Amino acid sequence: MDDLYPLMADMIRRGEHAAVATVIRAERSVPRHVGSKMLVRTDGSVVGSVGGGGLEARCIALAAEVIASGECRRVNFDLTGTDGVCGGEVEVFLEPLLSRTPLVIVGMGHVGRALLDLSRHLPFRFLAVDDRPEFLEDLGAVETLNVGAADLAGHFKPTARTVVVLCTRSHEHDADTLAAVFRSEQAAGVACAFLGLVGSRTKAVHIARRFAADPLTAARFADVSVPVGLDIGAETPHEIAVSILAEILACLRGGAAATAGRLRDRGDKT
Repeated sequence: MDDLYPLMADMIRRGEHAAVATVIRAERSVPRHVGSKMLVRTDGSVVGSVGGGGLEARCIALAAEVIASGECRRVNFDLTGTDGVCGGEVEVFLEPLLSRTPLVIVGMGHVGRALLDLSRHLPFRFLAVDDRPEFLEDLGAVETLNVGAADLAGHFKPTARTVVVLCTRSHEHDADTLAAVFRSEQAAGVACAFLGLVGSRTKAVHIARRFAADPLTAARFADVSVPVGLDIGAETPHEIAVSILAEILACLRGGAAATAGRLRDRGDKT
């Protein structure tokens, strides 16, 4: 137990995911007492124990589901024969140990920098992307990626928790970058948790034509938030960043505001 908490803290700092299984109820004859913990990594390896045997094997299998969904689980185990032969009952609480939500900002112009500036105070882990190296300077302790849209798919592997906001400098860059993100999603077999595009409704219509011929990409584009951000009358880069972050948080946490007002047609401010 003394070693488990520092290990969990270190995994969070490194951006590694895992699940923690804790015995929260134990009745009659059981292998481990209440409070016993086991850390399960994404590769199925474990640290600690909640009892071994069939009980532990099932916890390891369930841990993979908990990591994937990001949702906690409470599971009862019958140790009278189904999950073991100790003769008691055990209840285990499984919780995900997830690092900060990955936030990928493509295009580090005025809006991109404002978005990064404000979101430093929120539980995100950042990747700043731009094909212009000078735009990736002076960003502080942030991971950067100096590639264009043509090479993005080869360097970007999304997860079901990844948030992506595109605020590039032109319609063409936006469309090319979106296509790269779609390819990355297809290669990873997952869709990003949130994908938004800064711009106007006119830009949305223009880019939609790019993907209209392919039913798969057309359907995916329909789920892109464009123009991204809640309708708060935002005009300046930092105001737009506030509206974007509000929508992202509403989406990630199931808030009703996610389906409320959209940004008004304010023209491109990328």
